[in-house]
Amino acid sequence: MLRVKIQHKYHLNCTQCGHETPNFWTWFEQNQQCPECGSKHSEVWYNRRYQRLSRKMKRKPDSFWHYFPFLPLLRRRHIISRGEGAVPVEQWSFLEEFARKNYDLDINVHVYRNDLNGGTGTFKDPAASMAASLFNEIGIKQYCIASTGNSATAYAKYLSMAGVNCSVFMPEDAIRTSEATISSYGQQVFRVMGDYTKAKEIAAGYARLHNIPMSTGNIDPIRVEAKKTMVFEWLRQMDKFPDVYIQAVSGGTGPIAIDKGIREINHLWPELKNPRFLLVQSDGCDPMVQAWEKAESAGFPEGYEKEYPVIDNPQTEVPTLATGNPATYPILAGLVRKSGGAFLRMREKKLVPVGKLTAYEQKVIPGPASAVCLAGFFIALRKNLIKNGETVLINIGEGPNRAPLFLEQMIYTTHNVNHVDQCEPHSIDDYRAQLWNDVLED
Repeated sequence: MLRVKIQHKYHLNCTQCGHETPNFWTWFEQNQQCPECGSKHSEVWYNRRYQRLSRKMKRKPDSFWHYFPFLPLLRRRHIISRGEGAVPVEQWSFLEEFARKNYDLDINVHVYRNDLNGGTGTFKDPAASMAASLFNEIGIKQYCIASTGNSATAYAKYLSMAGVNCSVFMPEDAIRTSEATISSYGQQVFRVMGDYTKAKEIAAGYARLHNIPMSTGNIDPIRVEAKKTMVFEWLRQMDKFPDVYIQAVSGGTGPIAIDKGIREINHLWPELKNPRFLLVQSDGCDPMVQAWEKAESAGFPEGYEKEYPVIDNPQTEVPTLATGNPATYPILAGLVRKSGGAFLRMREKKLVPVGKLTAYEQKVIPGPASAVCLAGFFIALRKNLIKNGETVLINIGEGPNRAPLFLEQMIYTTHNVNHVDQCEPHSIDDYRAQLWNDVLED
């Protein structure tokens, strides 16, 4: 454990009142909130020469820790990593061809493959690595987190690698695979009889009762700092920074981190701006979409971002996105509107068709949350939210290993036989038309 409390690499600034917290040791002593105004939203800023960032972007990273000078850790020896954050940006031509053929749009479509992260193969791995490394450095040995699945799984793995005890609070509809995975790492699970909001409530009580730090969710500066490195990677890998960004959203750390990353380096790239945020929810749990549609129909009245519904016990086939009380909506709504974006709703009956089509055309099998995101691309085209000549980035999360029941639903080529005469050769091209039709039909 590092005992240095005076350091000059970074500090945290409260986004509400500007109070400066000198380091993460102090941040946790303050119960992860500003001592002046009580806000839990602080951002990390660095005393560093960012010219070094340009040099680092010329070399291929082995993890997001490639950007160590611009992350809030003091000693490299404390890093806990499994190659997360060094994932490819792929160009998916079948989506480009569809847009060209059906909408007369000449666009570039890229996909950021978080399912290839080296930890648990999810969007959450960089944040979990950041937390484990930081706790390793400052000596935190107990932590708790409320999660619908992916965050808990990632934190359970990385914190176990750091020797940190992690108590996980999951809603009753959380995927059993997640529970089993967390248990296999030796971390304890509390399955709360209620929804995600109830799980967060009990986790907060547990944290207070036992004086244990708890994740502060999507505005947690640990998560934001890890995920902001996406911006660095897109600058490194892409010829043009994306004009449009599509993501399935539960809480929304992704857009918050992108905005932070761009503001952090804007003095070097003054032309850099947020892409148009198109954030997708399924009709099984869509409080942000409901709030956005109401505000849009009213002309975005003053204070619109503070008005959003709370969905108790959302009934959804995508439990990892089942956040019925979207506390980050006020932040996300401002980012989305300023970027010229929108919140989009997809129908859950399209989850499996989108999964089948993606696997067939791209040979990539998405998990259900990734299918929500990919469906957003087709919705965005129908709503004329993508313009000719633009570069679109689709940020997908988990693969099918995180949702085996979803994978089973994608079986469609099997024939039950009891004699060889019933078996005939096939052509894979015969499936294409039906798969596209299943995705596109109303």
